[in-house]
Amino acid sequence: MSALAVMREDVPGPRPCAPDLHRGRTLSYERLETDVAQKLDLMFGRANSLVMVHPGRVLMPPEYQDIGERISQLQVRPDDVWLVSYPRTGSTWAQEMVWLIGHDLDFQGAKQLQQIRTPLLELSAIMAQEKGAWKEELDNSVGMVEAMPSPRYIKSHLPLELLPLQLDSVQPKVVYVARNPKDMCVSYYHYCRLVHNLQGSFEDFCELFLRDRVPVAPVWNHILGFWKRRNSPNILFLKYEDMKRDQEGAIRQTAAFLGKTLSEDQVKVLAEHLSFDSMKRNPAVNLEPIIAKKNGPEFLATTELRFIRKGQVGDWRNHMGDELATRFDWWTQDHLRDTGLSFD
Repeated sequence: MSALAVMREDVPGPRPCAPDLHRGRTLSYERLETDVAQKLDLMFGRANSLVMVHPGRVLMPPEYQDIGERISQLQVRPDDVWLVSYPRTGSTWAQEMVWLIGHDLDFQGAKQLQQIRTPLLELSAIMAQEKGAWKEELDNSVGMVEAMPSPRYIKSHLPLELLPLQLDSVQPKVVYVARNPKDMCVSYYHYCRLVHNLQGSFEDFCELFLRDRVPVAPVWNHILGFWKRRNSPNILFLKYEDMKRDQEGAIRQTAAFLGKTLSEDQVKVLAEHLSFDSMKRNPAVNLEPIIAKKNGPEFLATTELRFIRKGQVGDWRNHMGDELATRFDWWTQDHLRDTGLSFD
């Protein structure tokens, strides 16, 4: 481990965090509070499942220590296009839109697995504990990004504090996607069950989510870090709910941001490709070929879990009672007060 990556033994109390993109960032790693660590380890079925990364107090798998500094020092290119979001905000959907607009609707090229053509930068750490030969084509995600020819299309769920330092100076195009946190939490829970074999109730997961003690938390620091930069010419801030309400409008907005012109017929063709039914059937984006290799070809026939699950606004109503929903509402209001940001 680098001298810049230090595991801290102490566990200080909560403190505010703010974007820290200055040159010379020091990464450090801290063990979680014992009660939280035990809950997470039980739910994820492994010891030391998550650590806290500074700056940002971001919860990540401990294997992030192997790539964290390399990500911080990644060479950013002016013609990069980044898609950044907290997990389960419709980022796969948005990235398919961004990649196809940037590649002049190359639907043939889009048949390649999305993780290959637009890799998730930190995937190596996220999947480090998974076993099997299926990992080989997805391993070394940072190296994959480094080796890509320009223009690169890159995806990340990391917050500003952990993204490459050069994003500030080079200022490539960045599309950020946000979503109502209640729907985001529901989707995240089912994703963790499917991909990471999470055990435990939805209510237990919500408790940790509200405490910012789930992977890639804290939530609001992540979202507001980009919301505060939404007026920067190199940043496009999209909301999942707006994309659902007006997919064609989101396509036009994104095309304009990327400097591309689409005809009305092209907008409609792309909107059809991006429809929920189309995305759910598309093996390049629905992860089903990977999940079948990971869990066995019979797995998907025995579970209702899917990577592309419902694609709905307001599905939280099918999972949360009034008391829990109210807690989420107060939590959201507390963090969004005076920011100008709101969610349906």
